[in-house]
Amino acid sequence: MEFLKTVGRAVENAASYLGEKNRRAAALNRIRAVIRCEEKAAQKEYLALGRYYYNNLRDKNNAVTEPHCAQLEEIDKRLNAAVAQLEKFYAKPEEECEEVTLEGVESFDQDPTLPQEETPAATAEEEEKLPFEG
Repeated sequence: MEFLKTVGRAVENAASYLGEKNRRAAALNRIRAVIRCEEKAAQKEYLALGRYYYNNLRDKNNAVTEPHCAQLEEIDKRLNAAVAQLEKFYAKPEEECEEVTLEGVESFDQDPTLPQEETPAATAEEEEKLPFEG
């Protein structure tokens, strides 16, 4: 009987240890998620600040920031060239386009959106003659 109590305590301790370990892992994961979220928010703000500086406060005489701004201009030129190449690739030549005309289009004498007269419902005798069960 003492053996079963010892085994029971060992299982209880193991379960308690695993539960505590899982709680600790979950707490650490939540903290890591908060850190990642805050890092992304900071990165977004730094990007916005950099764009504002580049577009509004740029100083051509500043030897520290001007090489970075010049490099951004070169990147922008290469990006625009790549986009132009992509547009050329996906653009369809004019001769392949079909001209759409209104030839063969019929006009309605009455408005097709007006409610139509409803047909009367089939009688029970007519429904019995149908080849399927309903």
